[in-house]
Amino acid sequence: MKVLAALLCALLAAPVRGQDLQLYLIANTPAHVEAWNVVRAAVRLMGLGAQAHPLPAERGMLMVSRGELDGAIGRTTLAAHDYPDLVMVAEPVFHYAPTAYAYRTFDVSKGWHSLRGHTLCVRRGYTLTDKRTRGIPVQRFNDDPSLLKMLQRGGCNIALLDRRNPAAQAAMASEPRLLQLLPPLEEMPLYLFLHKRHAALAPRLAEALKQVKAQ
Repeated sequence: MKVLAALLCALLAAPVRGQDLQLYLIANTPAHVEAWNVVRAAVRLMGLGAQAHPLPAERGMLMVSRGELDGAIGRTTLAAHDYPDLVMVAEPVFHYAPTAYAYRTFDVSKGWHSLRGHTLCVRRGYTLTDKRTRGIPVQRFNDDPSLLKMLQRGGCNIALLDRRNPAAQAAMASEPRLLQLLPPLEEMPLYLFLHKRHAALAPRLAEALKQVKAQ
C-alpha cells in the first residue's frame, strides 16, 4: 500500500502532456528572457509545455521553494543555496557576465575588487551582485533603464549590467561617452532550478537543453 501511495504521489507531481510547467523569472531582465527562450524550447522538445511568470527575485524563489511554482529560470547556485527544496538542472541556460559601465575609465582588471572606492548602481534581487559588493555603496533598481539614468545623472560612478545587456548597448550607441569597461568582473552560469517534486525531470531537461543549444 505504501509503494502504491508513493507511485501515485509521483504521478500526480509529474507534469503530463497538456499540463504546463509554471516557471518564474526575474521581471524586466533581458538575460532571463534569453534563458526562458532556451528553456521553453527544451521543454517543448520533451513534449511538455511551460509558462513564464515574471516576479521579484526573492518572491519568486520563495514560491518555487514552497511548491507554488514548478521552477526558477536563470538563477545562480549562490541564489539557490538557501533553498534546499530546489533541484538544479545541470546544463546552464545562460552565462551571466557582470560588467562595469561608466562615463570615465576605471581599471577593472582586478575583478570585483576593482569596484572598491566607487559608488554603484545595480539591479535589485541579484544575489551574486549583492554578495560580491558587500561593503560598497550601492543603489538598487528594478529595471535597467532606471539604473542607467541614475548613472547618467551622476548618482553613482559605475553601473553593473551584463556584457550583452540591450539597454546598455543602446545607451552607448546614443551616448558615446558611456563606456563598457572590460574584461567582465566575472562570468557565472545561470541554471534552471526545479522544485524537488520534479527532480526526475532534471536529467531529461539537461539533455534537452544541450540539444537546443547545439542547434
